[in-house]
Amino acid sequence: MIYDSTGYLQIRTFTAGGALPVPGIKVLIEGIDEANNGTVKYVTTDRSGISETVSLPAPSKEYSLSPGGAEQPYAAYNVSATGEGFYPKIIKNAAIYDGIKAVLQMEMIPDGSLTKNVIPPASSIDSVIYENEEL
Repeated sequence: MIYDSTGYLQIRTFTAGGALPVPGIKVLIEGIDEANNGTVKYVTTDRSGISETVSLPAPSKEYSLSPGGAEQPYAAYNVSATGEGFYPKIIKNAAIYDGIKAVLQMEMIPDGSLTKNVIPPASSIDSVIYENEEL
């Protein structure tokens, strides 16, 4: 299948259950389907914890108009977020549909490295938080 249409993605990063935005998070968006493999975009969240809206290749909306179609009606992307003072976060298989703006909510978890006189556990250095790994 050829991805001849466009969908949109915006990232919102926060902590404390959504109470606080997380600015300065670097986000990598990578296509994982055969048709979008090699698509790579980078964005950084602003002071409100929100990224610019990114245009991404997606299959035509015609594939999503009838149930049980043979073709996947969306493009799948892996989204990785990193920032100083937070554990890295990876969300797998984020779905992007033709003409639709998806807003991906990413709760960032502090790693303790920015807190005075606190040493994070040795295991936190290699910790990564995954979401949607089973999809």
